[in-house]
Amino acid sequence: MFFDKAQVVGICGAAWGDEGKGKFTDEFAAEADVIVRAQGGSNAGHTVIAGEVKLALHLVPSGIIHKGKINVVGNGVVLDPWVLVEDELKQLAAHGISPDGLRISGDAHVIMPWHKILDRAREASLGSRKIGTTARGIGPAYADKATRCGIRINELYERGSLEARIAALAAEKEKMIFGLYGVTKEQFAEWMSSPYLMGGAWNAGGCFHVRAIAESYTRWGEAFRHAVVDSRALLRDALAAGRRVLLEGAQGLLLDIDHGTYPFVTSSSCCAGGFATGAGIPPQRIDRIYSVMPAYMTRVGAGPFPTELGTEAKIAGESSSNRMSVDEARTLARTTTDDYSLGKVIRHVAGEFGTTTGRPRRTGWFDAVACRFAAAMNGPDVIISKLDVLDVMPSLKICTAYRYDGPGAFFNGKTLARGQTITEFPTDARVLQHCTAAAFEEMPGWQAETTKAGSVAGLPEAARSYLAAIEKLAGVRVRIVSVGPKRNQTFVVS
Repeated sequence: MFFDKAQVVGICGAAWGDEGKGKFTDEFAAEADVIVRAQGGSNAGHTVIAGEVKLALHLVPSGIIHKGKINVVGNGVVLDPWVLVEDELKQLAAHGISPDGLRISGDAHVIMPWHKILDRAREASLGSRKIGTTARGIGPAYADKATRCGIRINELYERGSLEARIAALAAEKEKMIFGLYGVTKEQFAEWMSSPYLMGGAWNAGGCFHVRAIAESYTRWGEAFRHAVVDSRALLRDALAAGRRVLLEGAQGLLLDIDHGTYPFVTSSSCCAGGFATGAGIPPQRIDRIYSVMPAYMTRVGAGPFPTELGTEAKIAGESSSNRMSVDEARTLARTTTDDYSLGKVIRHVAGEFGTTTGRPRRTGWFDAVACRFAAAMNGPDVIISKLDVLDVMPSLKICTAYRYDGPGAFFNGKTLARGQTITEFPTDARVLQHCTAAAFEEMPGWQAETTKAGSVAGLPEAARSYLAAIEKLAGVRVRIVSVGPKRNQTFVVS
């Protein structure tokens, strides 16, 4: 149903992540033979639901819950062995799910303890200019990859040389941590006491405990030695044998290191083009790309957000523990016109709280400017997720243009003037931070349940009109629609 005649299909996020990709990769995985994670690391959380089982995965591809599938962590991923062994493999074991189908590229880079410390140190040094990192060490790991000093999976199996590499790198990183960033020994000890850093076992009197680190990484490496492969050769063989391959994206296009809202981005390529390099597959072998776009916008952490309902500061005190009921949210939606309150309704109905960080996600109206950009970068085929969240909304808006309210600025060969209308998505946060949603297509909500629709024809007329407006205003083709978290709440648009 999902693959149709395609052999290789990729699923990308079209926004700032958290679009609901996990559900669709799970559903596509049921039809695939091989599922490949191509980029990112444990900063990318996705929730997979199978029956009564709910898994919060960050590294293992979604297809692991399906028997007989090969699940590949590709060369473009930065892998945290602690997360894989101590968290995800234990989750699978607790639910009786076999990890036998897991494969890991020997060329994938490894997240080391100093990556997590450097992540925190740099973020702390930025003050009000913080990027909003998850502090999982992703950026520093990719930085080491680019400067050609990173440690790769294959190196975990030579203990002597591994320990020597750890010693040399630890000494270099300590100079950065204590010298460049001015981290105190007390702060270092506090950060090293985190469970993600072995609760202090890797701290040797204010320095990295080289032998203890080498022992941990050697032990974890042995736990998945059987899964390490040449992933490029594996995929070549799979394609030659006619196997169906699913490329599983992480984060979203607007977080892409090249095409996202720089510098508020991640450190890897989240666009369709990233699949080829991160999985080691020829670009021409990718038959179809789907971009997942939620029926409203979300963003976690810092960074500009033109269609935001409310502000980042206002939502800081919210958490899933004080989440409103759907009835409470419906009542609030009918009795308020306040942007923050409308954003809160969407956030609490959807449960928009981060899988990885637990932070409340910022919410906003659907952004056709951003969606047009996603179509230009990833292709026109779009999956609309979370349509059912809007069931409680009495009216809806789609942003069609921004207004630039900043000072005169040079951007891509042009000088922007205050008050100028912008219809092309600006990928520079210096520009986007001064953009506000200025033009909207407003339409009535449907205020009826969509979760049992089963098809586009089964949706309320206003919901169908909303999807048609997205297609028209963003220049996309809505191929698949989701109206709930369950597998039977997804339908293909003919």
